[in-house]
Amino acid sequence: MVRADHPPAVPGALNHARFSRVGSPDPPRQVALYEQEAAMSLPSLTPLQEGIVWFVAWTAAAMLAAQAAAWLCGSVLMRLAKRTRTDLDESLLAATRAPLRILVLLAVLNLGSSVSLGRLPEVVGHPSWPILTGVLYVGLVLAAAWAAGQAVSAVAKWYAARLGARGADAAGAQFVSLFRKVAQLLVFFIAMTVIFEHFDVQITALLATAGIASLAVAFAAQETLSNMIAGFALMADRPFKVGDRIQFADGRIGDVIEVGLRSTRMLSFDNTVISMPNAEVAKSQVINFSAPDSRVKLRSTIGVAYGSDVRKAKAILADIMNAHPDVLKQPPPAVYFSAFADSSLTLLMVCWVADYREQFRIVDELNLAIKDRFEAEGISIPFPQRDVHLYTVRGGQ
Repeated sequence: MVRADHPPAVPGALNHARFSRVGSPDPPRQVALYEQEAAMSLPSLTPLQEGIVWFVAWTAAAMLAAQAAAWLCGSVLMRLAKRTRTDLDESLLAATRAPLRILVLLAVLNLGSSVSLGRLPEVVGHPSWPILTGVLYVGLVLAAAWAAGQAVSAVAKWYAARLGARGADAAGAQFVSLFRKVAQLLVFFIAMTVIFEHFDVQITALLATAGIASLAVAFAAQETLSNMIAGFALMADRPFKVGDRIQFADGRIGDVIEVGLRSTRMLSFDNTVISMPNAEVAKSQVINFSAPDSRVKLRSTIGVAYGSDVRKAKAILADIMNAHPDVLKQPPPAVYFSAFADSSLTLLMVCWVADYREQFRIVDELNLAIKDRFEAEGISIPFPQRDVHLYTVRGGQ
């Protein structure tokens, strides 16, 4: 009967029992011999196979990175954004989450293809390699453009919502929508330019032709473009909004009913619509009676005859203003002896009313009360007059 002290050796593998006998080599040498024999037992990979393995690993890493980016935007950063005072960051994260995921995926794939396969001559020289790298590059640029366009759209929608919350007119939303479309078109144009440059496509001639055509269109429609640009300036500056009462330097006054792309329209006091080009409005001095609030100061001059009791007249005017229910008590009404006129002593009345739309009615009621009180108190309001004195010179001349 034969007894086996050690298990039979496996072909191609290291027999560990040989190192367990007395007098076997030292442990470090055992480990080295084992690693060498184990390495010799594994099949060797060609550089191409190794590159493919690494590319698959990079692809898996790209998918994980894309998932991590989506989780970071949707979970971590979104929770932080909800703690801020504005909701703009939340809108940006929600709008750019999907394109950012694609962008990270393509960026890691682009890097992985260059690291794993780009070093192999047999891969770089293959006709499909430029196609692969070109597709990855185009996808990367388009994903970046998509993210930028989504960010612009999110900012525009957020600003339009703010305008709506502040009671802005419909023209504000129109301008924001137009700005969003122009910005997205510009982002797309930049992306296509980058792609063409990558593939060595000369677009100089195309840009020159487009520039000449744009100049021709701009020259033909320069007045319209000027009004549109002025409209953008009015939108940014916002000197008035729909419903405000404004007055221009030439005396035209009315309530704004529309601010369009080309012109601004206001309703005059005689119920006629005045349409002014935005370029003219932008260059004009505009008085806004509705800003900062609807209060307005009333100034009125009253002339009393020479010889009248000025202090008594001032007291009467102050009593009339304080007694009127629509005259504000703060700031308090005031009366000033302002000038010695040719035919009268001039008194200046100053008071505030709550609503500029009622100023003409209030002035009418104040004037009627002043006339009645002055007549009752014997204070005359003189009409323009001139005293002429004739002197006779001795000798009949």
